[in-house]
Amino acid sequence: MIFSDILQGAGHIDDIFPYFLRHAKQIFPHLDCMDDLKKISDLRQPANWYPSARAINRKIVFHSGPTNSGKTYHAMERFLTAKSGVYCGPLKLLATEVYQKSNQRGTPCDLVTGEERKYAINPDTPSQHVACTVEMTSLSMPYEVAIIDEIQQIRDPGRGWAWTRALLGLIAEEIHVCGEPGTAELLKRLCETTGEDLEIRHYKRLTELTVEDNALTTLDNVQPGDCIVCFSKNDIYSVSREIESRGREVAVIYGTLPPGTKLAQAAKFNDPNNSCKVMVATAV
Repeated sequence: MIFSDILQGAGHIDDIFPYFLRHAKQIFPHLDCMDDLKKISDLRQPANWYPSARAINRKIVFHSGPTNSGKTYHAMERFLTAKSGVYCGPLKLLATEVYQKSNQRGTPCDLVTGEERKYAINPDTPSQHVACTVEMTSLSMPYEVAIIDEIQQIRDPGRGWAWTRALLGLIAEEIHVCGEPGTAELLKRLCETTGEDLEIRHYKRLTELTVEDNALTTLDNVQPGDCIVCFSKNDIYSVSREIESRGREVAVIYGTLPPGTKLAQAAKFNDPNNSCKVMVATAV
């Protein structure tokens, strides 16, 4: 009847559409979900993916400064005095260091990395403070204070998503972000998407950084307190053996060492009463 009406000019071609749509939904049931699929695939406003974080008024503080400027120290002092907190770091070694320092300072703190979980008290009584690698950050647990360390890693093509996720999604009253000054503009733009203000605290390097006019030339010129940075495990072994052959004890750190071993080696190097005065380490 509809086709007849259309052919006789009593109907319009659009009159067929409801019947076509009903038939299409019978053949392709997922068409009923198209609106939901569009919402799921819309990646334009990532801040809206975290409604729990958007529901609270978060304070964002950017501790901006170069290496050895005390920015992480000031953030950690706030972390240790808070009722609850989470530290999000780029490396297992840093998370383990925060875990140990917190417990030594009397603030019970658990450790969560991709490889292990340690409890300050016991598994049945999780601590109110957690030190974790940034990929393991929980976005469902509320905290008073959160620290996101090395925020400049947000630009990393492989791991940057984890810093973005932590910054946008952490449910924390205060978020202390630590990193290089060059990240400030990006952080401002991200905070605009969440409607939050960014407080920037600037720090200067505590010790002067100088560049020598001449190359080291030979390992005979290595001085106490020096760190030799290598770019492969083979170089680590060869350089450390050569230094040890000159009668000097060496601390060695490379990426695949267990976190506990790395911390022990670093502690040996930093101990003024230890004879180990030279560090050999890989770049990452």
